[in-house]
Amino acid sequence: MRPNPAALASALFAIGVTGCDTAPSEQSVEPSPSPVEAEMITVEERIMEGTECPVLVTPDGARYALALGEADFGPGDYVRFTGPRAQASVCMEGEATLTPDYIESIDPPARDRDPARAGGIALDVAYVTGAWAAKGVDATCDRPDFEISESPGAIVIETRVNGTPETARVVLGDYPRIDWDDPLPDTPIEARGPDGLAVLRPATDAAYDSMEIAGHRIAGDGAVFVKCAG
Repeated sequence: MRPNPAALASALFAIGVTGCDTAPSEQSVEPSPSPVEAEMITVEERIMEGTECPVLVTPDGARYALALGEADFGPGDYVRFTGPRAQASVCMEGEATLTPDYIESIDPPARDRDPARAGGIALDVAYVTGAWAAKGVDATCDRPDFEISESPGAIVIETRVNGTPETARVVLGDYPRIDWDDPLPDTPIEARGPDGLAVLRPATDAAYDSMEIAGHRIAGDGAVFVKCAG
């Protein structure tokens, strides 16, 4: 049988069209990595005069150089400071540099305003151990808000935090604090008045989730407790 020229031509044309319409295979393109964002932190502390530039030292010992730019603040001002934390220091001082995105003047806490109001007493084992109740007209030692006791190798607090029973280590020395288990932040403590113990909000980060100790909110100058007799 002789091939049909018209049919053969149609078949070849179809093959050609199909070949031309075939799109090249797509190549996957990896998206370029996004730049690493600087860590944003918020701190509340007094600005100090450094060797080459203003610095800020938190109660737990972190030292930051400040790139204040046009900000109308300087040494002596107690501020709330929010901004990126750069790893390099601009003036060879401090472990990092803070640049303000937002800065405002705030009232300093009691320990900064007036050492006498903060008790003027160095905390020791004898001062902190015992049962404590919140200071005020409703204070009762029938059901103390927390108890601090000395055990081998540690000083321990037993209380309720945000409604949950918690046990934590009490650290004395240069930076007295309650060392809660993660994710709870450490809370500084200080003598307050002749017989009080204040539990303060975390000093290194102003933007923290509010917490309550035995139903008492830890904010501002902190919650003050008095020791129960016995």
